Amino acid sequence: MKITLEVMSGAMDGQEFRFGKSITIGRDKTCEIPLNLDKYISRKHARLVVNEPEVVLEDLGSTNGTFLRDERVTQRETLRNNELFRVGRTWVKLVW
Repeated sequence: MKITLEVMSGAMDGQEFRFGKSITIGRDKTCEIPLNLDKYISRKHARLVVNEPEVVLEDLGSTNGTFLRDERVTQRETLRNNELFRVGRTWVKLVW
C-alpha cells in the first residue's frame, strides 16, 4: 500500500511525505513525519498504523490533540482515502 500525507496548512503547506508502513508524526527528529514548524505539535504526537486495507489514526497523548471529523481523537480511528485530519494546528490529508 502506497500512502501520501500532504500538509494542507501552515509553514509546510504543500509538502508531501510518502510511506507504506506504520509511522509516527511529531516534532521529534526520530519521527518518520517530522512536522517541527508547528509548536502546537508534540514531540511524538500521533501514529498512523497501516493494516491493509485500512489506515488507523491514533493520538499518542499529545497536549493539543489530534482531530478527525471535527472531534478530538480519543481512541483509534479508521481513516478514509482523501481524508483530512489535524495535528496541533496543522491540517494534513491522507491519500492512497
